[in-house]
Amino acid sequence: MPISEEPRFEGFAARMMEITSTQAPWHRRLWRSGTIQIGRELLEESVRPGVRESAINDQRKYLMQSLQTDHGIEDHGRRIQETVKALKPGITDSSHAWITLREHIDRMHESYLTTWADALESPPTGNRPIDLEGAARRITAHLLDAGMHKSSLYAWLRAIHTDPDSSMTLAEFVRAADELLKRPTRTYTFCVPVETKPNFTISPATAPGWMTSGETAQWKKVHARQAPNVRHQGSFLLTVQARDVNAAAEEARSVISNLATKFQLGTKTPITVCSRMWSKEKKTDFPTQATNRLINVRSFERLGRVQDLTSIDYISNTLALVHPLSTGAPHIAVMSGWSAIESLMVGPSDEQDVVAAKRFSLIVAASMVRAELTSLSRKYTETHDDELCTRMNACDENVERARLFQMHACANPTIDLGRDVDNLALARILPALTNPRQEVMRITEILTREFTRLYRKRNMIVHGGQIHESNLHSISETLTPLIGAGIDRVVHVGLKYKIKPIELSAIAESRLDYLIPSTATNAGNLLDLLEFT
Repeated sequence: MPISEEPRFEGFAARMMEITSTQAPWHRRLWRSGTIQIGRELLEESVRPGVRESAINDQRKYLMQSLQTDHGIEDHGRRIQETVKALKPGITDSSHAWITLREHIDRMHESYLTTWADALESPPTGNRPIDLEGAARRITAHLLDAGMHKSSLYAWLRAIHTDPDSSMTLAEFVRAADELLKRPTRTYTFCVPVETKPNFTISPATAPGWMTSGETAQWKKVHARQAPNVRHQGSFLLTVQARDVNAAAEEARSVISNLATKFQLGTKTPITVCSRMWSKEKKTDFPTQATNRLINVRSFERLGRVQDLTSIDYISNTLALVHPLSTGAPHIAVMSGWSAIESLMVGPSDEQDVVAAKRFSLIVAASMVRAELTSLSRKYTETHDDELCTRMNACDENVERARLFQMHACANPTIDLGRDVDNLALARILPALTNPRQEVMRITEILTREFTRLYRKRNMIVHGGQIHESNLHSISETLTPLIGAGIDRVVHVGLKYKIKPIELSAIAESRLDYLIPSTATNAGNLLDLLEFT
């Protein structure tokens, strides 16, 4: 039975399921971090040697903005205002202000979901109304930041939705999630088979944790009998701590990635890890490489350029840089993702590389609006049968169909598109039609903060060797689809109109000041931000 929702929160659970679904389009996925994680990152990065004052200032500002607008924070950050100001370069983890903030963040973490549950049950107030979209994103981000895997969260929501005996309110669901997070982590064991026979003796004394091919076959027979077989020459066992089996598999993949490098470079006879591993607890198989990072650059296909054997240098370079994003280890994905952005958006006269974050964010924000309007226009033709559908279906270009939908949405803002998630998406896009400049800038600012986080994480890896930094997996998985979308638009404009990336960003920025609202008779120029003739 679906989670019981008040009319003002209708579609909340469906939106959470969409955010966590591996099938969700890039523009409807999670693209911001949780409030508590922002606080923890300020603590972590404030004690890094060489951190800049400007970086700390940005993080302080971001944290306070997040606290002030988050219904999961009881006092909206008032208790820590002065403490946050005291965090400056040179502070240490033994400093009074640092320890004080750490204690506050820990308390906020402990009460976060119960505070949200109380807010969801409370009558609406005029001064701080709960925004459904913001609430769904914040709660989902908190659960993922706390160690729950998004596939496990999706499966749990789906199980509740389809269980005829299940009955709970939205607040009860949030409290149940809180109880899950407060349980101790579990131990999970994975058997990782290898394709090539190791050139060392496998025994408990010489190679602890390793098994011969015969021992591996016996292990699988006992612990994962129904899982598909793979050809192997032995295996090794990995034991990890996690909140669920999917999160455990991610942790195991991070370990495997590091081991694979040693197995390839550290011996004359490289050891190759098989593509699948077996879970003792789940009794099934999991991939040994990352699989949840979605990145598509389909402009080549749309423009009929896949078969080209040569390409523009900056496009070839960018594709080479983003290739590891799909399956590489989290630290490799973070480095590669930022390197691709920087290579496109930083020119010889730019003094700071971080300017690339804002330039790229504007391209992604404009692409996001266009992608959503395109998606909604298609959904309209699937759910309606009228004269407008006929006109939309006759359009040769997606952007033409989207413009028709824009005007119709302005005249009919309560269109029913059949599904809660699509109706919510329509509600989210309407402000961009009436005040396009403000809305695009708002999205750009949010994305800029997230891409700046990527920049800082990349610096920690490159300059500090911090490949096990917290949340690398989360940030790489969250931002990879956005990186792909931005690069896709850069490639499209570059191939079709010969416009280079920095020029694209500069033109889009100048066009922001000339955006006009859509009306029932005029689509305005929102969709022209990245369009050329």
